[in-house]
Amino acid sequence: MATIALDIGGTKIAAGLILDTDPVTVYHRHTRPTRADEGAQVVLGEILHAIADIKDYARTHNHSISRIGIGAPGVVGHGKILSAGSTMPGWAGTDLYTHIHNATGYPTAIHNDVRVMGLGEAIYGAGDFTEVLFVSIGTGIGGALITHGNLIDSPHYSRGEIAYLLGPTPFGGCAPIESVGAGPSMSEAYGAPSLHEVMADYRHGVDKAITLFDSAQYCVGQAIAGFVNAYDVDAVILGGGVGTLPETLKPFRDGFYSGLLDSLSDIPVNQATLGTNAPLVGAAYLARTTL
Repeated sequence: MATIALDIGGTKIAAGLILDTDPVTVYHRHTRPTRADEGAQVVLGEILHAIADIKDYARTHNHSISRIGIGAPGVVGHGKILSAGSTMPGWAGTDLYTHIHNATGYPTAIHNDVRVMGLGEAIYGAGDFTEVLFVSIGTGIGGALITHGNLIDSPHYSRGEIAYLLGPTPFGGCAPIESVGAGPSMSEAYGAPSLHEVMADYRHGVDKAITLFDSAQYCVGQAIAGFVNAYDVDAVILGGGVGTLPETLKPFRDGFYSGLLDSLSDIPVNQATLGTNAPLVGAAYLARTTL
């Protein structure tokens, strides 16, 4: 038995086949453009093309597909996109479950993309913990709360939307952490076209780059500490393109532990280990355990 796993992003859709007997290996992993700026119907067409490609692979390799698991951008409830950001115009309101299920006939499990990524890391990547806060820092900031290996739905399905947490900024005052520590936010503050330039200067010892990056991640860590003080977890896992940089861990940890209650000082902060396969591994696990 096998699961078709998909990770829908603002620029690309990743897809692969995951066998029940080998839950962390992604077979026939490939990507195709999301074409998000062309609207939801075009995106849905690209998703179906990705599924068809995996079906062809499974058929030629004698794998039996049982289900589909999907990580999708936006707030997801009952398979519908309840809210979505500007990178996915027209995506909000899409009944993704009905469209995929009607087109394929397969049982389908769908959750937010960061939540699914965090699920994969919590189960297979970063250690055996009961309560995990997964923090993804990349082009944006997102989160997931995993309890006993499960994503527990909240009343409005937004549990984990930590981008909107207010925290300190390197320049004084407070702001949503996404506007402080996400890649584009740091690039803009530095006056660089992308984070690549910031990190190149950082690694060449440029004080301005080191100060900006370290202070931004310190501030994000402090904000996450405030959240953890109130919610309480066994571990924090850092993922995403920025979150898994080797330069991120120390300033984030320093900020985190500076704001944490003394009684919580044993909470570990680990970096994710599954890389770009995490969303697919998590989507397959979600489908396999909930359908």
